[in-house]
Amino acid sequence: MKQHLRARLHGRCGRLILMGLCTIFVSAANGQTLSLYDAVNKTIDNYPEIKRQEQELKASQAHITTVAGNMLPSLRLMDEVNVASANSLPGSYLPLSVIPSTSGAVRPENNGQAASGNIAMSLLEWELYNFGYKQAEKSAASAQMQVSKANLSANKYVLSEQVIALYLDWLKKFRLLQIEQENLDRVSVAFNIIRATVISGLKPGVDSSTASAQYAQSRISYLQAYTDYKNEQITLATYTGLDTAMVKPDTAAVSLMLKAYPQAWNISDSVSDSHPILNVYEKQYQEQLARNKATDKKYMPKLSLESAAWARGSSISNTDQYADLQQGFGYSRYNYLVGLAVSYNLFDIKHRHDEHQENNFRMQAKEEALKTAELNLNKALQQANVAYQNTLDKLNELPVQLHSANDAYNQQLALYKSGLNTLIDLTNAQYVLKQAETNFVITQDELLQLLHTRAGLSNQLDLFLEKFKS
Repeated sequence: MKQHLRARLHGRCGRLILMGLCTIFVSAANGQTLSLYDAVNKTIDNYPEIKRQEQELKASQAHITTVAGNMLPSLRLMDEVNVASANSLPGSYLPLSVIPSTSGAVRPENNGQAASGNIAMSLLEWELYNFGYKQAEKSAASAQMQVSKANLSANKYVLSEQVIALYLDWLKKFRLLQIEQENLDRVSVAFNIIRATVISGLKPGVDSSTASAQYAQSRISYLQAYTDYKNEQITLATYTGLDTAMVKPDTAAVSLMLKAYPQAWNISDSVSDSHPILNVYEKQYQEQLARNKATDKKYMPKLSLESAAWARGSSISNTDQYADLQQGFGYSRYNYLVGLAVSYNLFDIKHRHDEHQENNFRMQAKEEALKTAELNLNKALQQANVAYQNTLDKLNELPVQLHSANDAYNQQLALYKSGLNTLIDLTNAQYVLKQAETNFVITQDELLQLLHTRAGLSNQLDLFLEKFKS
C-alpha cells in the first residue's frame, strides 16, 4: 500500500514538473521562427565589433584625403609687436631654435634704453617636384584603406560562419530537447501501464519502483537538455541583438535541405582565390608594395618654391636715434623675396638602401603569410570533404537503425502489456530507440556543419545562406 502511494505521489509530482516545463517549451515552440538567414544578417547589422571596424574603415578613407592635402603649399601669415633693447655685434652663428634676432648699429657699449618695433610677414613654401613622393604616399594610404576594407569583409565573413555554427548547434539542441520530450512521453505511458498492472497484481511491485526511477531519470535528462538549449539561445541573442527567448529555429527549412542533399548543394571542392581571408593577406602584401615605392620616392631630391614678403617698423632711426615708442608701431620698410630651392641629403643614399631592404623583408613575410593561409584553407577543405562523404554514408544507414529501433520498442511495449516480457526488455528497447533518434539528429547536424564548413572554405557562404532564406 505504501509503495502504491509513493508511486502515485511520484507520478503526480512528475506530472506537475512536466506540465510546467511543457508550458515553457510549447510557448517557445509556438513563438516566432528565426531563420538562419535572418540570424546572420541581424548579427552583421547589430554586432558592436562590426560597427567599430566600419568606423575604422571610414577613418582610413578619410586618411586618403588627409594625405592628399600634403600636396598643398604652406602659406603662413605672422605679425609681431615688441618693446626691447637693441644691442648687436658683428659675426655669424647657426640658428639654435630660440635665439632672438637683433639688427642695427654696432655700438661700443650696451644701451638699455627700450625701443619699439613691428614686423608683419607672409611666407609661402611649396614643394613643386619630389619625383612622385606625394603621389606614392597617397597610393600607400589608399592601399591601407583597402586593407581595412578587406579586414572588415573578412571579419563579417568569419562572424557569419560563427553565427551559422551557433545557430546549427542551437537547432541541434532544440531537436534533442524534442527527443527528450518524446522519450519522457514514452516513459510516462509505460509508467502508467506498469502502475496499473502492479495495482492489479499482474506485475511485481519492484517494476513500479524501477519505472519510477526511470521516469525520474528521464525528467533529469529533459531538464539538462532544456538547460543546454537555453544556453545556446542566450549565446545567440548576444550576437543577433534580438530577444530570442520566444523564438525557435526554423526546422522546416532545415528538413527540406536535409531531404535534398547532396543534389541541393553545388559547393566547390577548391578554395577560391577571392576568399575574404586570403584577400586580407593579398591586400596587406599590396600595401607593403605601395609603402616600398613611397620609401624609394621619399629620399629623392626636392624642388621647392620659396617666397616671402614682410614689412618692418622701428622707433630707432637710421642714424641710431631713439624716438618715441609709438613711432615704432608703424611700418617704414617693405621687402619681398622669391626663390627656387633644391635640397638633397647625400647620406639619404644609405638610409634609402637600409629602409628598402627592411621593407623587402616585410614584403616577403607577407607573401609567405599568404601562401600559408592558402595551404591551411586547402587542407581544411580537403578534410571537410572527406568527413562530409563519411557523414553521408552514415546517414544512409541511420534511417534503417531508427526504423528498426522504433519497431522494436512498439513490439516490446505490446509484449509487456501482454505480460510476455520483462521491464528490462522494455527499458532496453526505450534506450535503443532514444539512442537511434539522438544519433540521427547528431549526424544530420554534422552534415549541416560540414556543408557550412565547405561553403565557408570555398567562399560560397552566400550560396549556403540562400538555402535557408525565409
